[in-house]
Amino acid sequence: MLKTQICITRPQCVNINETKGIRVNTSNIQKFRLEETEIEEVGFFVYLGSVVSVNGGTEENVAGRIKKANGVFVQLYPVWRNHNISKTVVIQIFTTNVKSVLLYACETWKTTNQITRRLQTYINKCLRQIMNKKWTDKIRNQKLWRITKQKPIEIQTKRRKRNWI
Repeated sequence: MLKTQICITRPQCVNINETKGIRVNTSNIQKFRLEETEIEEVGFFVYLGSVVSVNGGTEENVAGRIKKANGVFVQLYPVWRNHNISKTVVIQIFTTNVKSVLLYACETWKTTNQITRRLQTYINKCLRQIMNKKWTDKIRNQKLWRITKQKPIEIQTKRRKRNWI
């Protein structure tokens, strides 16, 4: 009869039926084994809210973070439209609520130009909505960042990575 649990030390047991394996950026093709049992291999899994996948998972993480940040942004529409709150406070609310959700765990992401562009495009879209600037207003990104006292996302993610290390 096949054991379903293997105890390494008395209080710590590994449930073989719930154990999965993943290979990230490797050419090794040997099967995962625990004693005599083969461990199932998966293409991705979620760990502490971040996607880990065969190719690293950065693209999936960024897409998920944008969706989550957009959910927060939509919930705060009444704040963005409230003319009694100063734009400085509104931008602080955006930074602390929306950007913090967007950039959660960005320290572990592989940064590419495409990912940086995606994040910056989303932030610019949000800032234009907050500042009530339409696409017909033809405001340059650099001017938008200057008005809102924001730095390019590339600088922010590099700083977070440096501080994390």
